[in-house]
Amino acid sequence: MGVGRTSLLLVPVALASRGAAFLVPLAVAAWFGIGAVTDAWFWALAFPTFALVLAGTALGTTATPPMAEIRETAPERLPKFIGGLMVWSALFALSLGVLMCLLAPSYLDRFSSFNEDTADMAIIFLWELVPFAVLTASGAVLRAGCEVGGRFYGVAATPVIRAAVVLAVTWLALVPIGPHALALGLVVGELVQFLWWAWLLAQTGVRPTPTFTIDPAVRQVGRDLAPILGGEMLVALNLIVDKGFAAMLTEGSVSTLEYADRARVIPQTLLQSSLAMVAFAAWSNLRAQGDLERARGAVDQALRWTLALSTPVLAGMFIGRFVLTELMFQRGAFTPEDTLATASVLGWYLPGILPNLLGILAVRAHIVERNLTIIFWLGVVSVMCNGALNALLMTSMGLEGLALSTTLNMLVVPALYLIALKPYVRPDVRGWLLAGGFSAVGIATAVIVEVVFGAPTELLDPVLWGAAVICFTLLGLGWRVTSRPQSS
Repeated sequence: MGVGRTSLLLVPVALASRGAAFLVPLAVAAWFGIGAVTDAWFWALAFPTFALVLAGTALGTTATPPMAEIRETAPERLPKFIGGLMVWSALFALSLGVLMCLLAPSYLDRFSSFNEDTADMAIIFLWELVPFAVLTASGAVLRAGCEVGGRFYGVAATPVIRAAVVLAVTWLALVPIGPHALALGLVVGELVQFLWWAWLLAQTGVRPTPTFTIDPAVRQVGRDLAPILGGEMLVALNLIVDKGFAAMLTEGSVSTLEYADRARVIPQTLLQSSLAMVAFAAWSNLRAQGDLERARGAVDQALRWTLALSTPVLAGMFIGRFVLTELMFQRGAFTPEDTLATASVLGWYLPGILPNLLGILAVRAHIVERNLTIIFWLGVVSVMCNGALNALLMTSMGLEGLALSTTLNMLVVPALYLIALKPYVRPDVRGWLLAGGFSAVGIATAVIVEVVFGAPTELLDPVLWGAAVICFTLLGLGWRVTSRPQSS
């Protein structure tokens, strides 16, 4: 089955799974709204999320190509390769987590406006989340093994299981232990996810053998991981930098930024659960088989699909951002004023998502091509650019400035990744013109609605539904056109 067809069939699963996963921040919003508890929680959560990004983008992507090669040439080595990588990644995450916990009190004292109670709560949350970071790092290796083994549907469905466990455990523990139920639910959910991926991997005939012995391929992963980990660590630091800047603003700022960010990453998580997952495994397997030309052609097509199909979705999100935020969050302790603040920040985030989606695929393509040092140097560019823009824009724009900073950063860095990829991928000129045309119409629709009518704030606004018809039409036409083979 081709990459496109497999990815398309995964979309409903990914939508259901990510919808289920999104229930977790919705529940947090309903239980706690925006205030000191959520500021402390989301500030602390930035650090294990940092580990999550490193595991998913650095470790998972670095391990996939050699894992595909071993599975093709020496499958008997795979259990020890996976087991050894799991052990060392867990130890790394544990060390990093403890170090962050030890440094947190000094950081909060110097670089936040949290009062003493909020700061103390944030530090406790951070210690409680160390097991989550360890499970995340080790689990990323299991997930990569499942993807290389073709267990895409099981992986895509994982968030449903995890979200159900997180919500159930958190709800049951909320009365006896209060806000600390948030950390307990997250850790138990991650443990269940870890066990689920281990079971999926066993269905492919691979049972990891935990070991401290370093397989030669693990050494290669370590060498490859150094520039990738360095670059992705710098990019992931942007999460912590943004929360750090928000912590210097008024109470509730960290929470507002987090809720807007959760809405922002919906398209990204859908891409990573469908096309990016399938495409990267396919590219790695094709390279292991020596068919680099087909792998490069698949990269070009995946980029065109993303350009044509993501733009209508993002245009619709931008047009309906106030209605979307209200539907997602406004209940319980989350007030209409919180909705307006969150939707306003979301509006500044959304224009950067499309280039970021293209950048996600471009990073994986560079890894397949073994252009690894570029990831480190563009990581340096990313964190320097984001920090400078945050300092510049937060003063005049507040939280909206932090969101705009992220958007500008996501315009610059992915563009550099794509430019650097050009020598390796021969673009299908006609296909890119078609994809670019659909993208231009989607962007124009969002701009016209914003300038002429203003963003709709009511679900029954005719402008919202008219724009929805246009966006869905573009989505359908874009899929039909870009899925056909093109010739330049």
